[in-house]
Amino acid sequence: MKYIHPKIVVTADGSQSLYVSELDEHYHSHHGALQESVHVYIKSGLEYILGRGCKSPKIFELGMGTFLNTFLTLAYAENNKVPVLYHGIEKFPVDPKELKSMNYTSQPYLQDSASFCNAVLDADWEVEIEISSYFKMIKIYGDFLTFESPVDFYDLMYFDAFGFRAQSEMWSEKVFQKCFDLLQPGGVLVTYAAKGVVRRTMESIGFSVERIKGAPGKREMMRAEKPK
Repeated sequence: MKYIHPKIVVTADGSQSLYVSELDEHYHSHHGALQESVHVYIKSGLEYILGRGCKSPKIFELGMGTFLNTFLTLAYAENNKVPVLYHGIEKFPVDPKELKSMNYTSQPYLQDSASFCNAVLDADWEVEIEISSYFKMIKIYGDFLTFESPVDFYDLMYFDAFGFRAQSEMWSEKVFQKCFDLLQPGGVLVTYAAKGVVRRTMESIGFSVERIKGAPGKREMMRAEKPK
């Protein structure tokens, strides 16, 4: 497996992120990597579907990146005794040694989860691994559009591709059609993005899209639902 080696940078809340010079793109908001992931994916995604009665969430992440969303979901599952099945895909994985050097496990939410986070990074790709009694996962190495995927399966999707400016092809009808197909009826997709063109693309596929309060430093984000 070929790893990439982005530059580690510090964001405004003290948590670290990565910077890809070739794309001039950061993996997270410069206002704060941790607070963005918590707001967009945990509070607006995971807690939202749990509040609607989902008991054992099946989650898919597009763009695992630094694994911060994975770590936070694992910590939430363990702390709240919520059984989670977590699948994620990454086409350009970062060297796990470099990811282990980042400061996530010294940050709020993850201070007691270092062993779990390391287990995620050490886990083999393409096989289901039980990280804890409440968290099973598969790390998928490959291209989102070509991997063999289930239909009408997931309760929640974390859409965390690079931004539209840097990677517009990941915000296309073809990509969102596959997202739509992956989700079961009533399933939810959350993303940090709020661009009108992205909302219109999702709506053209059949998603019901709402703009909600964004993470600190950003006015809005989007949450979409596949109609029942």
